[in-house]
Amino acid sequence: MNLQKLDLNLLVALNVLLTEQSVTRAAQRIFLSQPAMSGALTRLREHFQDELITRVGRSMVLTPFGAQLAPQVSELLARIGHVIGHRPFFDPMHSDREFVIVTSEYLLAVFMPHVTARLAAEAPGVTLNLQLRSQDHEQRMLTGQIDMALTISGLALPAHPTTPLFLDEYVCVAWQGNTRIGQQLTLEDFLASSHAVRLMPRDHSFTLEEVWLNAQGHRRKVALRVPTFDALPRLIVGTHLIAPMQRRLAEISAQSQPIRILPHPANIPPLVAVLQWPSFRENDPGNQWLRWLFQDTALKLFGPPPSLPVTHAKP
Repeated sequence: MNLQKLDLNLLVALNVLLTEQSVTRAAQRIFLSQPAMSGALTRLREHFQDELITRVGRSMVLTPFGAQLAPQVSELLARIGHVIGHRPFFDPMHSDREFVIVTSEYLLAVFMPHVTARLAAEAPGVTLNLQLRSQDHEQRMLTGQIDMALTISGLALPAHPTTPLFLDEYVCVAWQGNTRIGQQLTLEDFLASSHAVRLMPRDHSFTLEEVWLNAQGHRRKVALRVPTFDALPRLIVGTHLIAPMQRRLAEISAQSQPIRILPHPANIPPLVAVLQWPSFRENDPGNQWLRWLFQDTALKLFGPPPSLPVTHAKP
């Protein structure tokens, strides 16, 4: 197919010439001068090797080939108009798209069940591929292998748009039968107790709580390290260990485990759960809609997010 000699403008001229069957009227219809339209007709005749329109008496009529061509050109331009007027669109109710979401196991437990419940009702054909953060997380964000990431503000990547979702805080949990801990946990009791802590992946070896304690010069005895936060409440039952963890996750655990939730005595700044996405997906309608769903779910559950720089996303 050789389109070098027949561009879109010539197709437009051809369409009006075949419709009006008059150089003058065709020129007026698309705001061209009559010499320009005559030149276009000459080029079209050379291309198709046919007169296309010809004079019969005092009138211009289509040649048989021109009559055959007319409806095809009209339909072709209509299709081209549809294509070039098309814009990205996402219909959540009818989409079967799959989104890759990287999340921490904390946010997987406290937030994602609410998201999946809404998704089942509002986008039943959409698939979420939920994955935990890996060592090549930054590279996967850069190469588009990840659609969105749920994380904590201190662990968000600086090169991508981020919006806060909600606040949480660190607390300490203890077995209800732990007689070494009273109703209040002093800093002295906290540092004197043996601790169960989350063993972090190799890409960041300390929890935000540990980073804060180290910065304040506090040292503690760690007697147990576990691979997930939600394992901590189960594994301290029947022991005198205390375990620092996020309040929202502790409250979920307290529904099934005999634990007490105590304020953390070290005045650790609150956690900020954030949503992040690759910068080149900023204007993707599907990504925009899912970001809105995440933000709206967090708003309904936990109230307005903290006042941090926000990239707003609406469907």
